Amino acid sequence: MTETQCQILIVDDQKVVRHTLSLCLRNLGYEGCYEASNGKEAKRVIEEHQIDVIFCDLNMPVEDGFEVLRYLGASHYQGAIVLMSSEEQDVLQSTSQLARLYNLQIIGCLPKPLTAADIKSMLLDWAALPTVSMGKLLNEGALSSEQLIQFIEQGSVKAYFQPQIDLNTQAIQGFEVLARIEESPQKILMPDLFIPAAEGDATLILALTKSIIQSAYEDVKQHWDYVSSLSFSFNISGRVLEHDNFPNWLKDISEKYSIPTHQIVCELTETALNDDQAITDAQMLRMRMLKFKLSIDDFGTGYSSIAQLHAIPFNELKIDKCFIFDCLTNSKSATVVEQSVKMAKALGLTVVAEGVESAEVVEFLHRLGCDSAQGYFYAKPAPLSDFISETWFINRAYPQ
Repeated sequence: MTETQCQILIVDDQKVVRHTLSLCLRNLGYEGCYEASNGKEAKRVIEEHQIDVIFCDLNMPVEDGFEVLRYLGASHYQGAIVLMSSEEQDVLQSTSQLARLYNLQIIGCLPKPLTAADIKSMLLDWAALPTVSMGKLLNEGALSSEQLIQFIEQGSVKAYFQPQIDLNTQAIQGFEVLARIEESPQKILMPDLFIPAAEGDATLILALTKSIIQSAYEDVKQHWDYVSSLSFSFNISGRVLEHDNFPNWLKDISEKYSIPTHQIVCELTETALNDDQAITDAQMLRMRMLKFKLSIDDFGTGYSSIAQLHAIPFNELKIDKCFIFDCLTNSKSATVVEQSVKMAKALGLTVVAEGVESAEVVEFLHRLGCDSAQGYFYAKPAPLSDFISETWFINRAYPQ
């Protein structure tokens, strides 16, 4: 997307701020600038125009920035958001975390007064993000349950693999398996478009989970000579654990493809482990008895972290990307990451960091004693065959 094609909305109750920012953006080549003095006006602009980037103040009359974020989350807004405020940096950073709970793409938090250099730097970084074009491409609404069932029956659910890298050796130690729907060779549907429909139906999420595991096992078996010593992590919803026979099904299909159960890691999202504690705990214990490994995913984003770690014999703790994202600039995030690593080590758990996007973050995590990491710094999720063709994979090491 070029600057002239980009549509930007400035939401601020101060006219001088809107005028100055708009002038700055036009000087940078961004001609499509809209303005709103409060959240109510912003909603009207968003409904009438395709907005790619929103600069949003937090403290406004009528409807403030928090109401704008809530509205954007409910609308599944796929564009980029820049938060700006004269409030303390802690408020901006905490608001950024809140926005990510709405699945919004926050590309920065700017304190007032804004500077042209900060604005230019932020927009340049945003233009380079791989998620920008993907968000625009796929902003066509979520799938219905009926559509998802059809894709599953057609065999359109495919396994994508993201490498997990050992931070001590820089060798690949395993992959996380992620679900994608191949609607056509040119169009890949991301999880945000179909997971909500699946999570609303225990039978449907089970069918989706079995489909992605089947797809992954077929790929793994095909390339077994290259991946025979690696681990494979699957996201298992709490709704899937409602089905009594799931652990045995997973054991049976692992045996069918001759994949040892100790190489399979079941990632259980922390926020999905609270509906029926007795059923959940029993199912996880069954999987441990069958020699599957258990990982507590999205650690720190729920409210039962310590209790879960105490009650269930997890093998792995996975630090959520919302803390990794700004761990070098946000002291609170850095502290959460540091203390999570220390606690996991004290409990004898392996620690994985997700969402790693820079060498500086890798260095920080390695210094803390984190075991492994995954993220765009290493590779985006892709079919397993893409990695087999890469020299760095065959050599079992990431090129430095």
